[in-house]
Amino acid sequence: MPKVFVGSAIWRSVNALQFKSLLRLLRDPQYGFFPQVGDSLLERARGMSATYFLRHTDAEVHLSLDSDIVEFKKEAIDQMCEQAVEYGIVGAAYICRSVARTFPASFFENEQSIEFAHDPTPQKIKWIATGCVAVHRRVFEAVAKTLPLLHEKDGERAFYPFYQTMIYDEPEVGKILLSEDFAFSERAKAAGFPPYINPTVRVGHVGPYVHRLEDMAQEMLAPQPIRITRAGRYWHVECEGTAETPEAMGRITPGKGDEIRERFEQLNGRGERRRKEKQEKKALTTANP
Repeated sequence: MPKVFVGSAIWRSVNALQFKSLLRLLRDPQYGFFPQVGDSLLERARGMSATYFLRHTDAEVHLSLDSDIVEFKKEAIDQMCEQAVEYGIVGAAYICRSVARTFPASFFENEQSIEFAHDPTPQKIKWIATGCVAVHRRVFEAVAKTLPLLHEKDGERAFYPFYQTMIYDEPEVGKILLSEDFAFSERAKAAGFPPYINPTVRVGHVGPYVHRLEDMAQEMLAPQPIRITRAGRYWHVECEGTAETPEAMGRITPGKGDEIRERFEQLNGRGERRRKEKQEKKALTTANP
């Protein structure tokens, strides 16, 4: 297991769900926690974290874990960091924070299809989202040779602009502005290190959501194999659609499911009888002159 520098980019707050997962990592002496705080410009915060890792530590792997990434398993993160030693850049897939219009935060090659199931073999992709990604030291060493060191007089806050956004000519749509994580992917690829995704690593991405009464009736999908395919600007998702059980979701006490369902069936039966009786009375009233 390599020595890992955990460089979490933290904006205004720390998420308790993240620390619930993070604590398991930090009990392992191979992990050191170095949160990057106090900078609202994300590309600069990421650059400072990566540069400090490169210039002031002897860690082998920089693990970027943003403060809104949650529910990750230590065994999966261990594997991802070990794979970074061989592949250079290995990350986890997660989706953008939207309910109605969502898609992977990382970008596949056009017409690329990846099954997220049981095979941990890293899959090469076009651009990696850096909310949960392991990068080996040699990647930053190679990219740093192509960049100036900025703010040299600021001591430990001096940094290489690894994540500076860039204008990119995308054949399918023309010139676009790459986000800081996709820009890093481009610089790393130019240095000979394409990004990879481990399809078995599952994480959560915390975001705002407006809760409604109708949420009580919605079905949640259970964790299951899922295949995601990109075709141009569109994404296609395939899975069996296995729904999570009410017991697993905490809606019903384990072992009480049949009893509770029977109780509601009895209540629904009484309610249906009442509705029929009201309809019969209304029919009789209407029929009489």
